[in-house]
Amino acid sequence: MNVALIGYGKMGKEIERLAKERNMNIVAKLNSQSTAISDDQLASIDVAVHFATPPTVLKHIEEWAAKKKHLVVGTTGWHNELEHVRKIVEHHKIGLVYASNFSIGVNIFRHVLQHAGKAFNKFAEYDVSIDETHHTQKLDSPSGTALTLARTLLDTVKRKTEIISTPPERKIEPHHLHIASKRIGTVVGTHRVVFESDADQIELIHTAKNRTGFALGALLAAEWVLDKKGLFTMDDVLGDILQ
Repeated sequence: MNVALIGYGKMGKEIERLAKERNMNIVAKLNSQSTAISDDQLASIDVAVHFATPPTVLKHIEEWAAKKKHLVVGTTGWHNELEHVRKIVEHHKIGLVYASNFSIGVNIFRHVLQHAGKAFNKFAEYDVSIDETHHTQKLDSPSGTALTLARTLLDTVKRKTEIISTPPERKIEPHHLHIASKRIGTVVGTHRVVFESDADQIELIHTAKNRTGFALGALLAAEWVLDKKGLFTMDDVLGDILQ
């Protein structure tokens, strides 16, 4: 399988390292300083993997979809344009997998959280909150993963109906789900979900040790989407494995 990397920062380099171990070929590495790729390069590409900046996502999706290339998009901060992207994907009949976090561990963590949320939904004495910590160079806050986890909780813990992701200027109401964000040093990413009552506290924590899990998940998605058409998430990719 031949892969183009759109964005060649830390994630791009980690994907390149793992691709070699999985007998995949990185045939193009593109960033803001790159020149146009050749027609021969373009013809050989099976999937483009996007880990760049949020403002570039729509432009790149439009460009690569028009070239009939499948896409894996790990860049966050664009999901308000999801319906527009769906139309692009359907029009050009390509496959696109997107996720706020491609880590296999994080996606299994979310599955665990779905079950936990359904259980705690039955016990009103438990409150729930999320906190996340990342490195100081991260562009978005709260993280896309934290927002995905929050939406999972809103779907399962029915007494929570609104996400509060900025420092509150008033008391937190019972229907609020609070996300607290911290940026420090070089932390790759930690997400912590806390269920708390007067009697006890239960914590679910995912801590990324490095970027390997993210890169591995993106390559897994790239392999999976090769024969697909439509807009997909990591739920679709892992669904075939976890069923």
